[in-house]
Amino acid sequence: MAMGQRDWNQDYLEGHTPWDKGAPSPSLLEVITSGELPAQSEVLVPGCGYGHDVRALAQAGCRVTGLDVSATALATAKLANGIEGARYQEADFFDAELAEEKRYDVIWEHTCFCAITPDERDDYVDAAHRLLVPKGLLIGVFFAFAEDPNGDGPPFKTNIETIHSHFSKWFALEWERVPKKHFPTREGEEWLMCWRRS
Repeated sequence: MAMGQRDWNQDYLEGHTPWDKGAPSPSLLEVITSGELPAQSEVLVPGCGYGHDVRALAQAGCRVTGLDVSATALATAKLANGIEGARYQEADFFDAELAEEKRYDVIWEHTCFCAITPDERDDYVDAAHRLLVPKGLLIGVFFAFAEDPNGDGPPFKTNIETIHSHFSKWFALEWERVPKKHFPTREGEEWLMCWRRS
């Protein structure tokens, strides 16, 4: 299954990227500075876009792969955020063959889960399970306070109960909280979670 029903590359070609804030996620920086991200991890960033989060993780000492289906986004990411420790790959997160190439210690989730349709959420969880090493972590910031977890999008916002129902199939919750840091336009919308692969 291809990730989503949308032509993401066309969005990047047209400059229609409201999800891109021109900087790494404040929640990611919070996780890095708190020490909750295992040091020197192999990290996968699905739907990495222009690579701001990839750069932040590489600067923190991780070996990072930014994954995206948009060649246009990745071309910009390589130019703007192509530093030591960062690599970029054009591929579909749902592609089962990816797990045959490499598995990761950590997946960082930011705006990928909300980009897919609600009926693809189990596919996302299955892909994350395949791509992580045993006991690997998925750490992510989610739009988790929607009244209707199956509403229109993207972003397809959800709620905490729905996220738990999907991830508990393959993962055990380590911790969750309201992030202390966030983009100004996302105040009151985000929920930070850490799941460990069972």
